[in-house]
Amino acid sequence: MPIRHPPLPLLVATLALWALAFVAWTANELLLDPMQHELDLALRRLLLCLFGALLCLALAPPLRRARTRGHQLLAWVAGGVLGASALYASAEWLAIYRIRPLWGDAGWAHVTDTAMTVFWAFVAWVLLFLALAAEEDRRERELHLAQATALALDAQHRLLVQQLNPHFLFNALNTVYALVLEGDDERAQRSVLALSAFLRRSVDGTSSLQVPLADELAAVREYLDIELARFGDRLRLVEMIPPALLLRPVPALILQPLVENAIKHGLAGAVQPVTIQLSAMAADGSWVLAVEDDGHGCAGEVKRGVGLDHVARRLALLYGATARLEARMRPGGGFVARLHLPESPP
Repeated sequence: MPIRHPPLPLLVATLALWALAFVAWTANELLLDPMQHELDLALRRLLLCLFGALLCLALAPPLRRARTRGHQLLAWVAGGVLGASALYASAEWLAIYRIRPLWGDAGWAHVTDTAMTVFWAFVAWVLLFLALAAEEDRRERELHLAQATALALDAQHRLLVQQLNPHFLFNALNTVYALVLEGDDERAQRSVLALSAFLRRSVDGTSSLQVPLADELAAVREYLDIELARFGDRLRLVEMIPPALLLRPVPALILQPLVENAIKHGLAGAVQPVTIQLSAMAADGSWVLAVEDDGHGCAGEVKRGVGLDHVARRLALLYGATARLEARMRPGGGFVARLHLPESPP
């Protein structure tokens, strides 16, 4: 993307390159072709080198944009270097041989010779620019990785704070108590085991930014087992996950906020049983992971709460523009949240 001001390393490197060129060209003129008015010539050469530095800095924004379009980068580099060389050579011809020349005149052939000489200075600057840009990208990736790690840890913390609070535990234990009173020992035992597994996974946590889809689904099932026991026939779970996608990496704990959102809003005011469907589908160069329900949903325009906003931010940090969250109401009622993920993770 274009920048208003060049970054400091690029500015310093550009000035250093043209300072070196100024010293080399001035020394060459003094040693190999001595003439009168050396100070006047050196001052003009200094202004020309500053002009060359400005030409380089002017090339930076279009080259930054071209780096995001790999097939256009070579054309931009060639055009920029040739154009800058021609402009510099023309400026030198005017500044030294046309504006009060004190050492004779030179023809247009001098412009071509100068352009060929200064061409390599611009090539050196382009290589320097690409090296600094690559280093900047590396640091940006490290920053995004650190931010994504922090968000992953925050997701675990939110899971503990929002789900493992006294209200949640009260509802889960009350469900187990009711099943025991009803004599439904099998469902009570299953609920206790699900709650135990859910608590263990939540407390242990994970340091991985991404986990296989199969592991993420296992965590969701442990959470849903408790909710299914709590709401009984009012809640159903349907999975439509192709086995070939179970090993695809996904951000850890990315589905839990979406499932929580479906239960919270889907069951609110719903008369009929609500079905939560987990599905995945491969596409060209990407794949889609979806959580949808046929419940009551949210009235009016869909607004992203803390959970959906958290999911969107994690996708942006991990994948950039290659992933996105799509959340909308279903035409027949209910809500759907789709994660559009790249086929190959970064």
